[in-house]
Amino acid sequence: MQFLWEPYTTNVMLVLPPICLVGSVAWSAVVPLICFQVIEWHQPDRVLRQFGMQQPIPRCPSQPLNIHGITLKGKHDENWGQLFTPMIHQWNNQAYFRVDDYPQQEGLLSFNSDYMVWYR
Repeated sequence: MQFLWEPYTTNVMLVLPPICLVGSVAWSAVVPLICFQVIEWHQPDRVLRQFGMQQPIPRCPSQPLNIHGITLKGKHDENWGQLFTPMIHQWNNQAYFRVDDYPQQEGLLSFNSDYMVWYR
């Protein structure tokens, strides 16, 4: 079975309920997703084919401040807003971190493209 990566077409996007489009700026922005004390990086630059764009060889995943090692346990006096200021700033300015500038993928991805060679 072969799978074809395709972005949603304009026709599909037009019939989606408005709730499905809330936050759509973040869909293609490399930003931290912040939910209470948990921060995870949204990295659409690593899956550009899902957006119909050419996929370069991905860089290492973003993981600033080793956020997976951070816990709130026993740190009641910690100023989390100050600690996470860079990530909050990036989220608040997500329009500047979009990956829309990659070229659209035209036709099939070549077996010998840099990405496919790296992938194999």
